[in-house]
Amino acid sequence: MGGDQRAAPSRPGLGVEPEGSRKPGWLASLAKLTPWALMRQIAEREARLRGRIADAELRVSATEARLDLVEGAARALQDELQSLRDDRLERTEKRLDAAERAVQEVGGEAARLRDRVLPASVARTDALVERLAEEIEETSSLVERCLRGEPLPVAPAGAVDEARLAAALAAVQPQLLASFRGSENEIRNRLDRYLPDLATAAPVLDLGCGRGELLLMLQEAGIEATGVEADPTLAGAARRRGLRVIEGDALATLRGQPDGSWGAVTAIHLFEHLDPVGLLELLAELRRVLRAGGLLIAECPNPHSLRVGAALFWLDPTHRRPLLPETLELFLQSAGFELRRRELLHPFPADQLLAADETPVREAGDPALAVLAERVERLRRRLDELLSGPRDFAVWAVRPGGSSTS
Repeated sequence: MGGDQRAAPSRPGLGVEPEGSRKPGWLASLAKLTPWALMRQIAEREARLRGRIADAELRVSATEARLDLVEGAARALQDELQSLRDDRLERTEKRLDAAERAVQEVGGEAARLRDRVLPASVARTDALVERLAEEIEETSSLVERCLRGEPLPVAPAGAVDEARLAAALAAVQPQLLASFRGSENEIRNRLDRYLPDLATAAPVLDLGCGRGELLLMLQEAGIEATGVEADPTLAGAARRRGLRVIEGDALATLRGQPDGSWGAVTAIHLFEHLDPVGLLELLAELRRVLRAGGLLIAECPNPHSLRVGAALFWLDPTHRRPLLPETLELFLQSAGFELRRRELLHPFPADQLLAADETPVREAGDPALAVLAERVERLRRRLDELLSGPRDFAVWAVRPGGSSTS
């Protein structure tokens, strides 16, 4: 090789590129256009495109899954909406209709209570309270007279012909007992309450024993007892049953008894047949014939019940006048007895009381209506107490000086 073809010396610090390792720019561009270079570029682009397609497919799959979830939620929401429309909405409409009817009923009932029931109840209550005030005033007057030692007002002597009355009623007395006193089983059920107190109080004297129901119960319990009955027919019928009965007037019979000879005396529906003077005399004799600690049990119609005092009491024409329990207790204390207790007996059946208000007032939720309904209910109960209180009352009293048997 000539000198012109010698390689130039290399620069310090730079490597020498081998011959043929670098290509001119046009040659590199030409190399990219060769078939094998084009195929390589196409393969690279296909690979990148396939990767992008795979990524897109994954995204599409995820999107489709989300769309499925959204469609499922939409279907569930649609089903719920349909259920609300078809079922719950219908029930809600029915409940709203029922509530509307209830409100209308409450309004009508409130108007009825305001316009009819309440005014009538107030008027009746006023009348009852007025009558009760009169009775209390009369009783207070009697108490004041007793405390001052003044005589009580009694009917004038001879106002009632006792002999003529007894003769006139003799024929109808059995019918009166059968009609108004009740069956024997009913009377026995009513008298059961007295047996425990009389069990340790023998001998027992039953004044006005009638058909002998109490005497028979005492006999069956092994308690010594004797009855007193003024009606010959009833006394004879009781004796035919094997009962010990004295025929005669109660007061006259007591006057023939020794002092302290009886452990207990019963007077079941007897005192209302006596006038005040006769009752006071009878109580004085009762205290005398009872031993110390002896028991007296008296049962009478309850005039605090207006149905009794104003109507049922007068079914028996031999009744003199209603006897208030306060008056009887006053007479007993005046006669020297110690009072032990008082009980109200024989309530009227529930179907004969004022009907309880079963309207939906309490269910309406209106506080004003609830208060009004409660006031009406209290008024109804008070009216029942005044109009249809228990039919009878009983008083237990003892002669002082011994242990009580009650």
